Parts: sequence; C-alpha cells; structure tokens
Amino acid sequence: MAKTSQEMKDLIEGFIKVTNINYEDQTKKIKEKSQIIDWQFHVGTNVIVSKNANREDRIHVNVNMRFPPQDSKLLVMKNPSFSKAIMEISEICTTCGVGHQWIKDGENIAGLAIFSHVDEENLNRVSFHNTWDNVARVSGHVQKILRSNFSGFSAQNNTTDATIDKSMYG
Repeated sequence: MAKTSQEMKDLIEGFIKVTNINYEDQTKKIKEKSQIIDWQFHVGTNVIVSKNANREDRIHVNVNMRFPPQDSKLLVMKNPSFSKAIMEISEICTTCGVGHQWIKDGENIAGLAIFSHVDEENLNRVSFHNTWDNVARVSGHVQKILRSNFSGFSAQNNTTDATIDKSMYG
C-alpha cells in the first residue's frame, strides 16, 4: 500500500532520531517561501531531507555545499583546474549513482548539491540510511577533489538559514 506524504515524513523523522544527530523540521519555513516542498528536515550541518510536492513516490536526500566568495572565484570555466574537477566529480557521481547540480548565484558558482532519493515503496530505515551514507560519502569525496585541484580551497559548509533559500528544490 502506498505511503502518504505524512507517513513518509513520520518514518523519516524516526529514522533521523535514531542517529542522535541534531535536526530541524523546516517545513513551516520552507512552506512560507515555496509550495514545491511538502516537508523538509535540515539534518546536521548540511543534509537536507525533503519531499517534493510534485513527486508522490519518493523522498530526496541531498547535501548542499556552499562555497565562500574566495572559493567561488576559482570556480570558473576558464580555469583548467575547475574543468578537471568537474570531470572528476561527474565521474564519481556517476560511479556512485548520485546526482549533482552546481548552484549558481548570478554568474558565480555558489555551491554544489549532491543528491539521491529513496522510493516510497522501498522506504525503510536501511534504505534511507544507505542513501544518506552514499550521498554523504560522495560529498566527502567531492570536497577532497576540490581541495586537491585548488590549493587553499576551503569548501566550508553553510550552516545558516541560507540553506532554505538556496535549496535545489525550492
């Protein structure tokens, strides 16, 4: 039997609670800004777990990496190191079966989202945590790739409410 959006939210909240990681239910905040998201949790420093209103069959798990201005200056197509990093990141995301999306702020690259999903029919604690672990693992590899291609690259994670404003879905 298909799970409702609320049933999925309740399951996910229980799965998150098991980890003892701090999280925030951002559903009310996100609903004020967008009707695209049914519900959303901000977990730890940079993990977003959400359900899109236009997808009844899955929940999304993503890691939003925000780049400080000094890092964003390096992320330009003219920079051969950036082209190399793009290829390496695309390769690891393809190999690991996750998606990625560069987040732009005007003409500048402001961040990178690494994401995957869990289908509603397979939504259980093991499938959720496997997806979360996979996205987090790829995020760690991506940070290593960026740091190895750019000396002094910090790739700091944004822990402010700007995560809500720049969600890849909202």
